Amino acid sequence: MKNTNTKKIIGAVLGLLFAIVIAFLPPFEGLDQSSMIVLGTLAGAIIFWIIDVMPDFAVALIMCASWVVLKVVPFNVAFSQFSGTSWWMVIGGLGIGIAVSGSGLMKRIALHVMKFFPTTFRGQSLAVLLAGLIVSPTIPSTNAKGSIAAPLSLSISDTMGYERKSKPSAGLFLSMFFGFVCASPIFLSATFMNYVGRGLLDESVQKQLTWGNWFLYALPWSIVFLVGSYFAIQHFFKPEKDIKLPGDFLSSQLKELGTMSKNEKITAIVLVGTLALWMLEKTTGISSAIIAILAVSILVGLKVISVADFKNKIPWNAIIFIGCALNLGTVLPEVGIDQWIGSTLTPMIKPVLQNPYILVVVLALLVYAIRFLLVSLSAAVTIFILIVLPLLANTDISPFIIAFATITSVNIWILQYQNPPFLTTYYAIDGKMATAKQTMLGSVIYMVVNIVGLLVSVPIWQWLGLIG
Repeated sequence: MKNTNTKKIIGAVLGLLFAIVIAFLPPFEGLDQSSMIVLGTLAGAIIFWIIDVMPDFAVALIMCASWVVLKVVPFNVAFSQFSGTSWWMVIGGLGIGIAVSGSGLMKRIALHVMKFFPTTFRGQSLAVLLAGLIVSPTIPSTNAKGSIAAPLSLSISDTMGYERKSKPSAGLFLSMFFGFVCASPIFLSATFMNYVGRGLLDESVQKQLTWGNWFLYALPWSIVFLVGSYFAIQHFFKPEKDIKLPGDFLSSQLKELGTMSKNEKITAIVLVGTLALWMLEKTTGISSAIIAILAVSILVGLKVISVADFKNKIPWNAIIFIGCALNLGTVLPEVGIDQWIGSTLTPMIKPVLQNPYILVVVLALLVYAIRFLLVSLSAAVTIFILIVLPLLANTDISPFIIAFATITSVNIWILQYQNPPFLTTYYAIDGKMATAKQTMLGSVIYMVVNIVGLLVSVPIWQWLGLIG
């Protein structure tokens, strides 16, 4: 405890020192004093986030408030994104996720999907991978998906007779984690991280990134990810002797759930309608955020989500952080920092920008490196996208590619502390299915498959017009 407090005190002093020094430096060429204050407060916030001096959302609120107090921008600019569609989409999506997970609908869908696959290791590892993929767009909380799916994968492993922390046990755990958590970049609604990335882009780009278009653009990466991760697990984690899951296991699990409850039926109807309207957003002209807000309001009105659940189960701290992070996307251009970054760094990395294949590899590797410092997924996504986006100003590369490559690359867990959703999933079953070494191998598999997926996506993105 004493060491932790000392670390936080040192971090606070360093953060404040950096913020003050940078804020009062003579402005760099192309910037003014307001720009320097924003750079200083951002540098201080990053140090606070890295050292975990305070909760992320509190640091972010102080950062935004400081811009108003120091008269850099007015209040309506510093906190503008709290009225934006991306922020409200997160609230609506998380609310729907509460209903899907709390009613038991998620587990029921997963079990029904798994019934279609062979009861062998190959079959069930594929089953949990694809069950996660199918469930993924219904719940934007990766923590919730992982914590619900982990006990199910443990039950399958134990019932098949695999020794805990053996290769097949770890293989089933990683298959589950890949499907329920790592597949989240595929669907816009599958993780609030997608909304963070989308919300940092220009308004005109955001309008193009409907639910359907996001899925279309993510499809080539998705196929490589699913195929690559499945065969990698078969190679590294297959059992010496395959054992079949008892034929009645999944049926008995469904029997335990009983018939669909009233809340499940209501949730299923609302969910299908919501997903359909998200897919048709371009046709109907109705914002996906409005659809999500109406959906969660209906679920609250019909008492599928209680007032207590709405207050206690939605991670309001994360939502506040996301709103503040999105505000950076408004404030940095307001004070000219985006143009300064572009003019300063573009000459240095011009060769990288001229070759999209090199670009996606470099992006992924840089994000991997950043993740050893920044534990917060949202902070890492926000900072990296805001730094790289200005570099595309005079290129024919869509900002979507930067956002998507960052989101897919941020999800690593070489060291377990790097990935909060991984920790939630792993300790939902007390780490009973895999060793640290096995999970580290799982992260390496993901990192390699991710880069291959991005490389394969490049010619498809060129064909779709995302790369000129």
